[in-house]
Amino acid sequence: MNVRHLFAVAAAMMLAGSASAGERYETRRIAVPAAGLDLSTEAGIDILAARIDHAVKRICGRDRACADGAWQSTEWQVDRLIREARAWRRLADERAAQLRACRERCARPAARGAPAVPVGVTVVVVRD
Repeated sequence: MNVRHLFAVAAAMMLAGSASAGERYETRRIAVPAAGLDLSTEAGIDILAARIDHAVKRICGRDRACADGAWQSTEWQVDRLIREARAWRRLADERAAQLRACRERCARPAARGAPAVPVGVTVVVVRD
C-alpha cells in the first residue's frame, strides 16, 4: 500500500464515523506518516511523537480522556516500528563492522532487498 493510498483511506475513515444500531459511538482515524524517519534514534522517535501529538489534538481537541485513548491506540504500533528500526540498525552496523574487518579479502554479499520503509501509525479514537 503506497503512502497516497494510506492517506486517502485514513481521510475517508476520519470523515466517516461509524455507528451500529442501538449504540452511538464514533470512530475517527488519522494516519501519521513515519516514512523518512530514523526510528532507531531518539531524534526520529521525538519527531514521530510530535506528529502523533498533532494528530491526537486534531481529533480530540482538549478532551483528556479522548487524548489518552488516542495515544494508547498508537503504543503497539510505535513499539513495533521502533523495534524493527533498531533491528535493521543493528544488522547494518554488524555488516559494516564485517566489511571494515575484512575489506577486499571478503566475498561480496549477495544482494538483498532493502527493508520496507515504515509506513506510519494510525491514531484511533472511539467516542461514546
